[in-house]
Amino acid sequence: MLRRLLPILLVFFLVACGAPRGAADPLWTARQHIEASRCEGVNRYAEAVAELEAALSADPDLVEGYYWLFVARRALGDEAAADQARAALEEAVAAGRGGPAGRYWLLRLYQELGDTEAVSRTLSVMESVAQATPSDAEARYWLGRADYEVGQRDRAVQALQRTLELRSDHALAHFWLGQIYAEQGRLEEARRELDAALPRLSEKAAAYHNRGVVLYQLGDLEGATADLEAAIKEDPDDPRSHYQLGAVYLARAIPANPFALPDRALLEKAQAEFDRALQLCPGMPEALIGMGNLHLLQGDAQKALEVLKPVLERHPDSAQAWYAAAQAHAALGNTAEACRALDQFLSLSPPADWAEQAQKAKAQLGCP
Repeated sequence: MLRRLLPILLVFFLVACGAPRGAADPLWTARQHIEASRCEGVNRYAEAVAELEAALSADPDLVEGYYWLFVARRALGDEAAADQARAALEEAVAAGRGGPAGRYWLLRLYQELGDTEAVSRTLSVMESVAQATPSDAEARYWLGRADYEVGQRDRAVQALQRTLELRSDHALAHFWLGQIYAEQGRLEEARRELDAALPRLSEKAAAYHNRGVVLYQLGDLEGATADLEAAIKEDPDDPRSHYQLGAVYLARAIPANPFALPDRALLEKAQAEFDRALQLCPGMPEALIGMGNLHLLQGDAQKALEVLKPVLERHPDSAQAWYAAAQAHAALGNTAEACRALDQFLSLSPPADWAEQAQKAKAQLGCP
C-alpha cells in the first residue's frame, strides 16, 4: 500500500509568483517576512512593517506595498494603522497611480476585509477598463489575476490567453496560466506554460517549484528533483520547496520490487528536507505527514503515530494524515483504530481512486 500512498503524500503545493525582485528589494523581503509568519510560532510582521514603510517612504507609488502593509498591520492587531494603509491604497488607485495593478491589490484588500460588494465593484471597473483598452496587455493580465482570486478560473484563463496574444513574452501570464492548468489537472499544458515562463522570469523560485510539482504528477521524478533543487537554490528559506523535495526523495526511495528495501540514501535525503522545512516552519503539517510516512517506510509505525498525532489534533481535516495514521495503526495491529482512521479519511471526500483504495483496505482489515 505504501507505493499507492505517495501521490496523496505529495500535497499539491503550488506557490504564487510575485513581482520581479531587485537587489535588496524591501517589498520582496516584506513578503517573505509575512509568508514566514503564517507558520506556527513565527511572527515577523513587525519586520515586514519596517521594510514596507521604508519602501513606501522612498516610493509612494509602490501600490502593492500598501496592500502588504495592511495585511501586516492587521496581523499585529493594529486596526487603525491597517485602516490608514487601506485609505492610502484607495487614494492611490483613485488618483490613477498603479494602473490595473493598483485595482488588483485593492480587490485583494477588500477580500481580506470580506467586503464582497467592494470586491464586485472593483472587478467590474477592471472589466470595463480591459474592454475599453482591448490592446492593453497589462489590463488583461491583471483582470486575469483578479478573476483567479474570485474563483473564476475559466475567465482567468481567457484573460491570460488574451494577454499572451497581445504580448507573447509576458512571463507572468505564462506563469499564472501554468498555475491554473496545474490546479485543473491539465499537466502537459501546465508544463508548457511554465517552460515558457522560466527563461523570462527574474524571480524563478515559484516557477521551478510549481514545475517540479507538475513533473512529479507526470511521473518524472528526476525532473521534479532537479526543479525543486533549483527552487531551493533560488530561495533557500522556503519551507514548501524543502517539504516538496523531501516528498519526491521519499517517492524515489520506494523500490519497484515490493520485496526490496527502500533506498536508504534517498530516505536520509528526504528526512533532511523534512527537518529543514520544520526548522523554517515549525509544526508544518505537510512536513510532519511526510516525516510520518518516512517512519512507516522505515518500519517504525509507533514513531509515525507520534509524529502524526499533533497534525490530527490541529488539522483534523487532513485526509493525508488520516490515511497515514490508518496505515500505522494497521501495521501495529490496532485494527479498530485503523478502521476509525479510514472512516475519518473517507468522511473528507477524497478523490475517487483514493476512496476506492480505502474501501479495499477496510475490507482487508475486516472493518464494519
